[in-house]
Amino acid sequence: MNLTFRPIQIEDQSLFRQHLQDYGRVCDHVFANLFCWREYYGNQWAACADRLIIRSQSAASHSLPRYMIYPNIHTPYLPQILEQIGEDAGADGYVLLQLSDEEQKKLQQLYPDGFLYDNLRFRADYLYETRAFQTFSGRKLAAKRNHVNKFKSLYSYHYETLTSKHFDACLQLLHQWREHYAGDATHLNMEEIAIRRFLDHFEEFGLLGGALFVKDDLVAFTLGSPINSHTFDIHVEKADARYEGVFPMISQQFALHLPPQYTHINREEDLGLPGLRQSKLSYQPLRLVEKRTARLADDDLRDIVRLWQACFHDETAFVHTCLSRYYDHRRVFVRKMDGRVVAVCLLIPCESEVGRVGYLYGIATEEVYRRQGLAGEVIREAIGSARACAMDAVALIPENGDLRRYYEKFGFTAHALPVRFTNDCDLGTGEVTRDMASVLWLNEAHPEVGALTLTAEE
Repeated sequence: MNLTFRPIQIEDQSLFRQHLQDYGRVCDHVFANLFCWREYYGNQWAACADRLIIRSQSAASHSLPRYMIYPNIHTPYLPQILEQIGEDAGADGYVLLQLSDEEQKKLQQLYPDGFLYDNLRFRADYLYETRAFQTFSGRKLAAKRNHVNKFKSLYSYHYETLTSKHFDACLQLLHQWREHYAGDATHLNMEEIAIRRFLDHFEEFGLLGGALFVKDDLVAFTLGSPINSHTFDIHVEKADARYEGVFPMISQQFALHLPPQYTHINREEDLGLPGLRQSKLSYQPLRLVEKRTARLADDDLRDIVRLWQACFHDETAFVHTCLSRYYDHRRVFVRKMDGRVVAVCLLIPCESEVGRVGYLYGIATEEVYRRQGLAGEVIREAIGSARACAMDAVALIPENGDLRRYYEKFGFTAHALPVRFTNDCDLGTGEVTRDMASVLWLNEAHPEVGALTLTAEE
């Protein structure tokens, strides 16, 4: 029986809560989030055995379909569920989302070599003790305490529980905030849609919120809903930053007015944004709630893992992370002997100051098949693919001088450029000073640059 997916609707809330009960672990389990961000993440749901399956894939995405088994994988029907997911996903495979460390260990036990695992740091939720926000006591939170005291000394303020009478002012504040915030326009537009939905369905979702005023002007608001019986999730927090200390102030006031059963506060993800990460860390989280992924491994992918470890001796966790993020069958070039992969080259699309660059990575040949021209074949094939995709250049980092001279045969420059990667997965040598790239320019009018900065597409 095939899975039948449908859009998430308001009337589905009771079914989701019935399945979630008190098993909620991360912000992605909260129905309000699933509903309000449904277009951005392409959220749909289907029933399967004793679980709900959430499928996430936006219309513009070319990545594998992603599934969350809701609320967890601890069910005797897991084999049947995975079979159904596999049939829905198709031949290219799929990714399981929002797994705990315990769930990953269970999958590894049940399906050795069946999945590649990744721990997405930018998706980790920040978990805090509610009492820490209520007092900001201790040396580590002294700066927050000082900001709150400064706010209290500067402004005539009052706090109110958020209700529908505040919603127009909230939207006006949101508009003002957007005018002064530079960020990804698509994400900001979807965030505004999500916030409007939170407000439109405030009572239906059972949300709680707070509003902070200076005299009669709304200067901050926040809202959220429970993840479980003891953890409250903050979905939205917006403030007028012209008021000194306004963010710690709204955070503290809301924590002080939370029902006492919520001993912990989840402030969701940092999305890899440096400023947001610094802000969330500055509140001294109790811990990060990890969200691991599991990518289904086919025979080729298992062969590449084996080959990679044999040639480069990298740790399994690192190999899994790289291949989970960057393995794309359209851009992985292999040669096989006796039905298994013996040579491989990954082409990873990157954005850079010189345009779109194809980065060649993980070039490897099984020892007994070396000196037969297999590496040259996959390299030429990767370069041809980069040309077909209208990339501006192809780059790689030779391990030594001999390899640098070898790559010159393919048109790569003898002169090496320092290269820096912005992704949290290090695609270089592991030593910044050794990250020197040889470049093959694919257009004649290429710019003169002294270094490269590469942001890999994930």
